[in-house]
Amino acid sequence: MKNKHFLKVRIARCFALLMPITLLISPTVTACSSKWNDNHVFAQSSPTSVSDRSLIASTYKSNQQVYDVGIVDNLKLKDAQRNRQIPIKISYPEGQQGSFPVIVFSHGAGASKDDYAPLTRFWASQGYICIQPTHGDSIALNRQQGNSENLRESVRQMLGDAKGWKDRATDISFIISSLSELERQAPQLKGKMNTQRIGVGGHSYGAYTAQLVGGATIDIPGGAKAQSFADSRVRAVLLLSPQGTGQQGLTRNSWAKINLPMMTMTGSKDRGAQGQGPDWKEEPFKYSPAGEKYLVFIEGASHFSFSGRFADGGQARGETLGRQRGWRLRERFGGGQGGGFGGGDRRFFGGGQQQEGTIFSYVKTASLSFWDAYLKQDSKAKEFLKSDALNSESNGDVSISFK
Repeated sequence: MKNKHFLKVRIARCFALLMPITLLISPTVTACSSKWNDNHVFAQSSPTSVSDRSLIASTYKSNQQVYDVGIVDNLKLKDAQRNRQIPIKISYPEGQQGSFPVIVFSHGAGASKDDYAPLTRFWASQGYICIQPTHGDSIALNRQQGNSENLRESVRQMLGDAKGWKDRATDISFIISSLSELERQAPQLKGKMNTQRIGVGGHSYGAYTAQLVGGATIDIPGGAKAQSFADSRVRAVLLLSPQGTGQQGLTRNSWAKINLPMMTMTGSKDRGAQGQGPDWKEEPFKYSPAGEKYLVFIEGASHFSFSGRFADGGQARGETLGRQRGWRLRERFGGGQGGGFGGGDRRFFGGGQQQEGTIFSYVKTASLSFWDAYLKQDSKAKEFLKSDALNSESNGDVSISFK
């Protein structure tokens, strides 16, 4: 960071030698057993891979055991007040009694609940219940429903859709209010959710959603100034490739009232919807008040490095936004010759599969230590975030700034 008041420490390149994470990437694997329950909710389970079990064994070691992961899908929440139905998928620690922190994860504009399995399954294996909604503006959902949408036009509309901004934040708060209903629909979750330890994360448009729920205020075009959608039940927020000032109502003062722990992640090839660079994506950290705020900067990371969809070569089921989409939009979101809003074409991405696997291992490590520190109150995780113990192994590829 350029600001002299920010203390930089390094995070290690500690996972370069990890085994492939095929079981982690795919939401449906050959080891799964599946069934339909009485509510026609799809349920499946699978053992956690060896690489997942050893992922944090080197430099950051969670105090919690590693779990096999169960998945329940096709859950639906009905918000009668808005006449809105929200599809839900949940990944959870399987076969164990006890209370686990809850993470609600908001997807990007082109994705849905069926994406981000590499992240959500990993967090679940480490003792979290991960709830993934599909927002009504999901381009992937609309395509599944047979609606033809131009990606570029959809993104343009999203940038000015104040109602959509509000609906997304309201979706998250409604889900938090409906945890008991989710337990009713999926009895295997009963008694597992710790409703006092709730985190919200998101990628891209989902990071914007997480900002709003975490307390960022926005100016509504032609309407209210400094409007808040904060939910006081949320204990921490994780922003993967977020937005800065001058877009979607965000101003220099938008983050002034975010007093809960917050982690922001970006990288050297990460760009915004209007071509903004990584400095712009650092602004939530830069302009938020001091106190449990973190910025993770990863050299070589582009917009989709944080989702894990390229860590296995882009072949993960449920992680396909379409290889046929325009290279210009891919380049815009990726930076330079890297990245891709929806493409898996290696010519347009900022590194090969091995590099992406290494980058994604950093994402998993940093995010897990953040959730452990502030949802599990793990003092060792907090020490890890604020230490320089990994400096000798990082070679400067990843840095953590905190204040």
